[in-house]
Amino acid sequence: MSREAILDQLLDKHEEQLLRTLENLENRIVALITSAVDDDAILSTQIAIELRTNIRQLIQDTYVTQVDAFVRDYDEIVKEFLDEFGRLNVPDEFKFLTRVDRNVITQLKYQAFAGFEDVANEYFEKISSIAYQNAIAGRPFEDLVQDLKGAITGTLDRGGRTFRGSARQIVHDSLMQFDGQFTIYKSREAGIEKFQYAGTLVKESRPHCVEHLDRIYDEGEIRSIWKRNWEGKAEGDPFIVRGGYNCRHHWLPIVDE
Repeated sequence: MSREAILDQLLDKHEEQLLRTLENLENRIVALITSAVDDDAILSTQIAIELRTNIRQLIQDTYVTQVDAFVRDYDEIVKEFLDEFGRLNVPDEFKFLTRVDRNVITQLKYQAFAGFEDVANEYFEKISSIAYQNAIAGRPFEDLVQDLKGAITGTLDRGGRTFRGSARQIVHDSLMQFDGQFTIYKSREAGIEKFQYAGTLVKESRPHCVEHLDRIYDEGEIRSIWKRNWEGKAEGDPFIVRGGYNCRHHWLPIVDE
């Protein structure tokens, strides 16, 4: 299986698992709050405050546990990259993982997981705030449930970002950026200076990606081209952000035979 296929497979798998995880989280939070309302289906402010600990634990048990598994899957990217790298005309010493390489991989995983944790903390506060604000206002339980679902899965979104939307974005970007960071790291280690912009096109592909797909550039050319602006461009290193948000393209190291 090619690295392109591995990346696509992992992206689809992680997005599907994320949706199931957040649906489960939503159901468990609604059940938790259902058990805490009084006989008039009203949540008290005191109970809303006390529920914060339980809400944090539910997020830890579902979302955080799942994204930890996502980051562990990044080893599949490393394995496939090394399989491809091993077929290039580079010295054998660069075709295997050194202790330094393993440390780099660990740090890249840590950075990815930290990004997932940031989203967890953001929505812990948002969900807890929704519960407390509804308690202060004495709103009906049905309205509280709608607000919670709007914030978590977005099925009843009333505007703004949702847990599902934010997490889905970082699921995509973390995986692809890990691939990009490890690719440029190993390529520089081996003295590689040429890269092919690889991947497949879809209906939503940006004109920028269509223009450069399958073309080969050296690092200087890549950095010059990527100074331009286009719709959906993400700020950052071109080897990491590639075509921008939600881009599935990646860089292939090219070595002359």
